[in-house]
Amino acid sequence: MFKILIIDPNTAFRKSLKKSLNSQFPAAELRDTATGEEGLKQMDTFAPHLIFMDLYLPDLGGLDLAKKIRASHSEIIMAIFARYDSPEYQAAASECGVAHLIPKDDWTVKDILALVESVI
Repeated sequence: MFKILIIDPNTAFRKSLKKSLNSQFPAAELRDTATGEEGLKQMDTFAPHLIFMDLYLPDLGGLDLAKKIRASHSEIIMAIFARYDSPEYQAAASECGVAHLIPKDDWTVKDILALVESVI
């Protein structure tokens, strides 16, 4: 079973994304959390294949979280939500092991579902 973890402090966004993913991929197992620390706790017990996370988390920066995840779980595909899609953000995300930088203002749910489809 394909597992997806969503780490985002915005509850409405997180729940909406989870609902959209569940609707499109009913066989996938989905979990969500608001903080990086809670996300880290999910690594061994839930073992997600794909993680969506926000760049700005209340306890850890998204890039710092990505580094921690990459250090012990190099097989996990990570996508990070950012406000901007600049070359600097792309480079920083790539250095941390993030496969996809998703500009929150420019991407639609359809784009995110297409990304998941390509990963599955």
